[in-house]
Amino acid sequence: MDKYLRLYAEPETGHLDAAFAGRRWENVLVVPACNESPGFLRSVPPCGGRSLLILVINETVTANQAVSQANKALAIAAREGMTEEWQSPGESGLSLLQGGRLERDILLVDRYSEGLGLPAGNGVGLARKIGADLATRLIFQGSIQSRWVHCSDADVELPDTYFSFSNALQDPDSKHAALVYPYRHGDDADKAENTAVIFATQLYELSLRYYVAGLRFAGSPYAFHTIGSTMAVSAPHYAKVRGFPKREAGEDFYLLNKLAKVGSVFEAAPGPGCKPIRIEARYSDRVPFGTGAAVNKINELADPQGDFLFYDPEVFELLRLWLQCLPAIWHSQSSVIDEGLFVDHPCQRESRRNLVAGLNAIKAQQALEHAFRQGKSLDQFTRQVHTWFDAFRTLKLIHFLRDNHLPSIPYTTLVKHRLFRRLLESDTGLRAIAAKL
Repeated sequence: MDKYLRLYAEPETGHLDAAFAGRRWENVLVVPACNESPGFLRSVPPCGGRSLLILVINETVTANQAVSQANKALAIAAREGMTEEWQSPGESGLSLLQGGRLERDILLVDRYSEGLGLPAGNGVGLARKIGADLATRLIFQGSIQSRWVHCSDADVELPDTYFSFSNALQDPDSKHAALVYPYRHGDDADKAENTAVIFATQLYELSLRYYVAGLRFAGSPYAFHTIGSTMAVSAPHYAKVRGFPKREAGEDFYLLNKLAKVGSVFEAAPGPGCKPIRIEARYSDRVPFGTGAAVNKINELADPQGDFLFYDPEVFELLRLWLQCLPAIWHSQSSVIDEGLFVDHPCQRESRRNLVAGLNAIKAQQALEHAFRQGKSLDQFTRQVHTWFDAFRTLKLIHFLRDNHLPSIPYTTLVKHRLFRRLLESDTGLRAIAAKL
């Protein structure tokens, strides 16, 4: 953590050492906000003491006037009823706000004022990194008692079990690099913009849950949700992988992908001790892809139910076939990937041929050669392969199969497929959203 903070953290962290000595909070929550209304500031989950919200109000240097005005209004709302206890020197844009009726203080990060905006092309990835780096600094110097950097968004309603759940997972020797909270998208017609956005959001949520259920069926170690508003990250592990990537979108996917290689990603099950996070169903143009962008595109379709497509379930069967063959590959001591590797498995020859083509396209043979050199046992070999064949390359293989062999299918076809029905039986979250649809 010390090395990360010295060499790779954002410059804002350099202002917290002496100024925050002796200050203590139980938990920390990082929220990047761009063009958001202040309603989310009113809700604070209990944590057995005071918590700290690191609020990164941000916009890029190319933002329009409406976004800038919304950000200024949010900053004013955040200060309402609060006392400014500290402000960073110069134009570094940090203010510590204390007091108010809520058991929470706010570290306000100004990346929206003139001269402080984010560079074009960075967006939410850099905003999250600034906030998480500040949280990591405060955890490292003892100002935050929890080891978890909680990450969420302004369109989220956090349950009263939010901090108490992570507080029970404080073992410093734990291998958990991240935890993912259960979630659900809101379906209250009185709160959503319209019923169309609710339906589009439910379709998209089904696709998310279906994808993770398919990975779990295949035996992938990357079978977890990658939604930025539902994750908490262990500060030591966060430092080990050098923090959030500075991307316009997808920063949550790439961070969890890295964390899964240095520890485990614990996906919590919903229950009385861990209630689901509620994510607002809404349109959004804040990032180029993700839930908001997907909802926009779904609503542009002439027939959302018929035109929005899902992966053919057979792609997960072929992924499972590949992953199940790793022990046989180890025992054969051969890195050659051909149809003979899968000949004993009951799938069509064309499917085997396309699986081989997909693996060769992503250079799996070279990865196997490296795994043989580095792995001295089956466990070590398998770990090496899974490190290479990560969430990103898994997605690349699935996209190859989709584009060359198994085109995506509409919802009405998906629900009749035997594997999808099997996934419904084993995944309660998938079954719940399918029932709504």
